[in-house]
Order: sequence, then C-alpha cells, then structure tokens
Amino acid sequence: MVAKTNLSHHLALLVSTLLHLFTTTFAIGVNYGTLGNNLPPPSQVANFIKTQTIIDSIKIFDTNHDILNAFANTGITVTVTVGNGDIPSLANLNSARGWVAANIAPFHPQTRINRIVVGNEIMATANKPWISNLVPAMRTIHKALLLAGIRNVQVLLFVITLEDFPFF
Repeated sequence: MVAKTNLSHHLALLVSTLLHLFTTTFAIGVNYGTLGNNLPPPSQVANFIKTQTIIDSIKIFDTNHDILNAFANTGITVTVTVGNGDIPSLANLNSARGWVAANIAPFHPQTRINRIVVGNEIMATANKPWISNLVPAMRTIHKALLLAGIRNVQVLLFVITLEDFPFF
C-alpha cells in the first residue's frame, strides 16, 4: 500500500510539473543599445522587432524619449535604466517625482514600461555617492511612481558579476 501511495504521489507531482511547464510563458528580450553610427531610427527598429521577430521585451540604457515613443502600442515591454550619475539626486523625492513625470508618465501605459533598473553595473564603479544613494533612490522612485498612479512598474537593481559569464 505504501508503494502505491508513493507512486501516485510521484505521478501527481510529475503531472503538476508538466502542467506548470506548459502554462509558463517565456519572454525573449534584447538590449537596445544606441552607441554606434548609422543606426536606424527607433520607429524602424520598433516596427522590425514587432513584425519580423519573436522578441517581446527590450532594455534601454536610458530613458530615450524617441525610443519610448516608438515602442508605444507595440505590446513589447520596455525596461528603462536610470543613469548612474542621476542616482544621488533621485534619492530626493521631489527629484524622483520630476524624473518620473518627465521620463515615465508621458509614455505609460501606451509604452509598456515594466521595469526601471537603477544604475548600470554600479557596484563595479566603487563610486561611494552612487552606491550609498542606490537604495534611497530606488525607494523614492518607487514612491514617485505610486504618487503618479503608476503601480505596475518594478524598480530594481541589476547586478552583474564575472560569475555570470562562462570564460573558456
């Protein structure tokens, strides 16, 4: 009797796991860099990604308004980045509210901004004012979003380490 119970338990666990895998959705995203020459305009990039790929998410390394406008009504989610140099001022709520009013609110929800990443590889900079203001800036940006009535945008930190890359 114990073997049958154990077998049915494992079978139920297997079925549950398979159902979870089949109902899980996966996002495919790319970093959209703008440092280069001869780059196509953001509207052309947005149209290409929407119509010619299965990419459904992008990350930009700033809050480029042309890019945010170009991805409006595409259904593609956009992660924006707060520049490292902006972090100390954004620890102040009034500054954070101004930043949200200028860089997020005019585009949301038409542009599906889903995340705000505060800083870019900030721990590697060893810049004490940036690092010490990182968490306060994240908190005030989050509060500024809430005060602007925006509740579905995550505020997070992206940390990358050498262990994230396999070196052969």
